[in-house]
Amino acid sequence: MALAARRILWAMGPRARRRAEASGAMRVAVLLFATACGSVALGQDKAQRSEIVGRWATQGFGSIVEFRPCAEDKAALCGRILWLWEENDASGRLRTDRHNPDSELKSRSLIGIDIVRGLRETAAGTWSGGELYNPDDGRTYTGEIHVKRGTLELRGCALRVFCQTQTWRRPEDVIKAVSAAGL
Repeated sequence: MALAARRILWAMGPRARRRAEASGAMRVAVLLFATACGSVALGQDKAQRSEIVGRWATQGFGSIVEFRPCAEDKAALCGRILWLWEENDASGRLRTDRHNPDSELKSRSLIGIDIVRGLRETAAGTWSGGELYNPDDGRTYTGEIHVKRGTLELRGCALRVFCQTQTWRRPEDVIKAVSAAGL
């Protein structure tokens, strides 16, 4: 920001630059310009800046979910299944969303569906207010996510009383841990 302000002053020429530098009004204008530029940079979607964005291995390493800003609301967060440990079912067919209550969605592949929708950052490292879809039972739950020390804790609740928590890790951290253990 300061570099941009210096460039503006330099482009004004030496005489105008001396007058501007001596003028308190110009200092205020440069400060306002720098503040406006900083506000635009800081005004980026929280979902884009957060440490939650990226790929996470689910508990048990059954799938990899990618968190990113939602397509319809960039300030909210969505999580999409990118990879499954078992992409095919026991009969060799592609695993589908067979438990979905919407009969039109039962035949869609699990890969590519959003299982986290519309979460918003409510505190540093905490996301809530959206929906968590469980393709294992076809139900949608409320919940929240906490990101701390390189782990993601996903807590899903039915009726806000019956809750279950899973701990997810970055895939590269899982690979490093397995390699370090010599497995």
